[in-house]
Amino acid sequence: MKYLLDVNALLAWAHPDADGHLTFHRWKKLVPPDELTTCAITELGFVRISMARFRYTRAQAQQELAGLKREIGHYLPALPPPVLPAWVTAHAHTTDAYLCQVARAHGLRLATFDQGIRDPTALLLA
Repeated sequence: MKYLLDVNALLAWAHPDADGHLTFHRWKKLVPPDELTTCAITELGFVRISMARFRYTRAQAQQELAGLKREIGHYLPALPPPVLPAWVTAHAHTTDAYLCQVARAHGLRLATFDQGIRDPTALLLA
């Protein structure tokens, strides 16, 4: 099985102070690197939150992301705009729905710490 890493999974991978850091690293030991993927949305979210929450400069965030990407197998191209499913009832679910759509289109699961995703494509890491 291959996995699209959600923003929170990338953050947990890179930042020891991020929620789920130890959980992610335990899970990652069970998954071969070529089964992990990112996409533009998750990479942009990683840079944005690394700068905002972890006080990285843009250059530091991009350098950290580049290091992570050397350890994974694939990068997914973007898809057309999402078709939002019925479980999307709040603004916080819109990106989750799109990432599920991207993962599903490529035959992947979305590896996430988000508990509110009501899509069978999502794999809760908690």
